[in-house]
Amino acid sequence: MAFHLLVSKAEVRPAEWVLVMGATGALGNSCVQVAKMLGATVIAGAGSDDRVAVALKQGADFGVNYRNSNLTEEVMKLTDGRGVDVVCENIADPTLWPVAFASLAMNGRLVTAGAHGGGTVPLDVKRLYMRRLRIFGAAGTHLADVEKSLRAAAEGMIRPILDRTLPLSEAALAHRIVEQNQITGKIILNPGLD
Repeated sequence: MAFHLLVSKAEVRPAEWVLVMGATGALGNSCVQVAKMLGATVIAGAGSDDRVAVALKQGADFGVNYRNSNLTEEVMKLTDGRGVDVVCENIADPTLWPVAFASLAMNGRLVTAGAHGGGTVPLDVKRLYMRRLRIFGAAGTHLADVEKSLRAAAEGMIRPILDRTLPLSEAALAHRIVEQNQITGKIILNPGLD
């Protein structure tokens, strides 16, 4: 999905700026690493200072805690007032979407896949047409993207964030932890630990 969003849809080019929202989730983390592979400067947007630190360790150039900072202002500071070329968005939160969208430079592109933040967001249509912005929604992927992902993972260029491993018998606990947003990364359920 990260290759599909950033290569096929947003057409990220070397030296462009990319803002990745939810940068420590599975898709966000992959987008940070793929954007770096493409030669972009990456700003990781995450919901806590700890998550920002994890995104920086995963390769992001800069990080912004969008829960305690004004995301648009921070992005504008980092880009000398220009904004980012691409926003990779997979949250669809009605509070976060507008500030991510406002972070786009003239002729910027926003790619989105995911809606765990609610899915219905306000859209500043005047900004959309005055700044010549583009929005791409993209579900799924192509076989070529899967092949690129597998090669990148085999070469160590894409690394998942693993929070913890639990026995399969603790699946209900794992779901509660995820639902309460108490993790950074993924939980592995291992049937061999029972």
